[in-house]
Amino acid sequence: MADAEVKRILNDRYGISVVFRPLGSYDQVQLSTEELNARAVDCLWPASASAQSVFESQHPGAYSGYRAETVLQSPEVVYAGPLGTDALSKAGLVVERNQRYYIADVKSFLLDYVLKGRTWESIGATDLRGPIALASTDAAKSNSGFTLAQLQLNVIATNDVFSAPSAEQARKALPTVRALYDAQGLQARSSEFGFNQWLLQGGEFHAPLYAGYENQIVQNVRQAGQNSAAVKSNVRIIYPEPTIYNDHPILALNAGAGRLIDAMKDPEIQTLAWKRFGFRSGTQVGLNNVADFADLPLAQQFRTTKPPNAAVTLLLLACIKDATKCR
Repeated sequence: MADAEVKRILNDRYGISVVFRPLGSYDQVQLSTEELNARAVDCLWPASASAQSVFESQHPGAYSGYRAETVLQSPEVVYAGPLGTDALSKAGLVVERNQRYYIADVKSFLLDYVLKGRTWESIGATDLRGPIALASTDAAKSNSGFTLAQLQLNVIATNDVFSAPSAEQARKALPTVRALYDAQGLQARSSEFGFNQWLLQGGEFHAPLYAGYENQIVQNVRQAGQNSAAVKSNVRIIYPEPTIYNDHPILALNAGAGRLIDAMKDPEIQTLAWKRFGFRSGTQVGLNNVADFADLPLAQQFRTTKPPNAAVTLLLLACIKDATKCR
């Protein structure tokens, strides 16, 4: 929304000017109707279809002109350095296909390695120290971290990792998901800051595995330009199987605000979102060709699972925010 070219297209073609305030996805959708009206909010733009479902469950019938559509997407991925990737590959946890990396058995990775505190040394990574841990942003504050928690819940709570859990299944798994959350220690509050912090602190050694949005590596490389060589050589992109798509739905709270949804479908804006920021289109089939980023090993296709429904999402969010609510 701050991009000059996007702002120009919105203004010149659609007569729209956007004034925005960054706020976490679940903080947005849990604002009361009174608070939203007091702030004169026309739209919300969370990074999650689950957040949309939470909003709709808590504001039924509050907005007569309400309309919501996903306009952009980005899958959850795991970032790693060469040493960590090689060690996980030798342990059989990560497989390479067509020069792309995948965590083939997410359940075993989480339960048998991360949760049990297996060390890097135990799988032959002599240059890495400490337990094998998967870091993220704070799931209580940031959607990329919460998406990781949702993926963990799906994997732990169900026998079929491609299914979202029921409330009953989720309650049994919440203590385990909370244990994974606690194991991370201090976490960043925002996706952009968390990813940049991981890069700057030397993710290869400091926190070898980091979960975030796929688009973050694209945006970083494009912004760095000629200075991106170090990032491209030291960062690997690993796709969990399955992963979760981070949908980015615009929630228009009135009929007039729905114009922004239509404007964001503009082919030029969708192309900019992909080629400049790495967001996959939520509206146009065939727009996203990973060959556009020949210097990055992005996967054209990958297996996905659905995020939990609103009721389960709220159970998980409550558990993440308060350990006493994980029972």
